Amino acid sequence: MGGFCGPNREEAKEGSKLSERPRTLLKPDGSSSCSCPFAKENAMRMSTVALAFAGVMCFSGCAPTTGVTIPDTEAAGFLAVPEGDGPFPAVVLMHGCSGLDAEVQKGNAVHVRNLHSEGFITLILDSFGPRRLGDVVCNEGEEEMEAFRYRQRDAVAAVRFLRSHPFVDAENIFVMGQSHGGWVVLQLAVSRNYPVGDRFRAAVAYYPWCGDQQLRARLHTPVLVLIGESDDWTPADRCLEAERYARGAPFEVVVYEHAHHSFDLPMGGPYRYKGYTVAGHAGAAADSRKRMVAWFREHGNF
Repeated sequence: MGGFCGPNREEAKEGSKLSERPRTLLKPDGSSSCSCPFAKENAMRMSTVALAFAGVMCFSGCAPTTGVTIPDTEAAGFLAVPEGDGPFPAVVLMHGCSGLDAEVQKGNAVHVRNLHSEGFITLILDSFGPRRLGDVVCNEGEEEMEAFRYRQRDAVAAVRFLRSHPFVDAENIFVMGQSHGGWVVLQLAVSRNYPVGDRFRAAVAYYPWCGDQQLRARLHTPVLVLIGESDDWTPADRCLEAERYARGAPFEVVVYEHAHHSFDLPMGGPYRYKGYTVAGHAGAAADSRKRMVAWFREHGNF
């Protein structure tokens, strides 16, 4: 779900539910699900996380998802390609600090189905499963910072992997990150540590930690931040401050009223997790998916 390197807060009992309150922003968009069987030969190669993912992943027309090995990284991937000849634009999806847990899988299934219906290839990166990490990265400390560094390398390896395939539009590879993954996305948008050819065309960061480096650095990649007004894990105010000081490529922040951390996940709530509040918000989630596609189309070349 969440995760970033930020201020310490009083730890609350994990999993305890808060009192329910009406949450209204936009008209709720109730998401449906369907069953999409994986090919047996693909399932044989997948980790436990991957097999669990198969149970919730569904695309337009139930297109098959393939577990892939990404060279030069320990991360694994789940690739889905639309029908047709291509080449297609592509989106890399980067999970939060809890990895591909059940709620993230369900939320990503909706994201992938939406992107797939819009003609995008999707590649979900699993940075933690192959490294045998659970949600330890959610604990503030060295594990979180180490993951922040190697996940940048994972993302660059994903770009190179996608560009090696003729069905991918190599000039239009985008990235979406949630929470810790969003923090990584922001760093990639300002980092000069990688060749220009390994950069993403545009980026979307869901409820990221907007750190000091992102507040002052010049962006080379357009970034859209989607965050909740009620987020007590990665405060929206920091991202709004970053928007005021942003230089270089476009940087925009959309704040959703009454939305908490992990608002794009169909998880109900609000709940307490690692001392912070997490909750789904159907209206904000539906609007965010539309904005993500529009951002990629605005800053893409296809």
